[in-house]
Amino acid sequence: CGSIQHARDVFDKMPERDVVAWTVMIAGYAMHGHDEEAFRLFLQMRQENVKPDKVIFVSVLNACGNLAALEHGKQIH
Repeated sequence: CGSIQHARDVFDKMPERDVVAWTVMIAGYAMHGHDEEAFRLFLQMRQENVKPDKVIFVSVLNACGNLAALEHGKQIH
């Protein structure tokens, strides 16, 4: 176990990020209650043209539900 901040530091320093790296980071934020950051990271991933997988969708939709963010959820759909 480590800190979410340490994981983000490693993530940010990665020269290339595949869908697995994005999935782990987004799911980590969502699991630890950092719902807004999970959603922001999802948007960044989409801007970088990374195709989300099912786990990312579950994590981000859960984060949107926790935020009661219907508009965020609609953006994902």
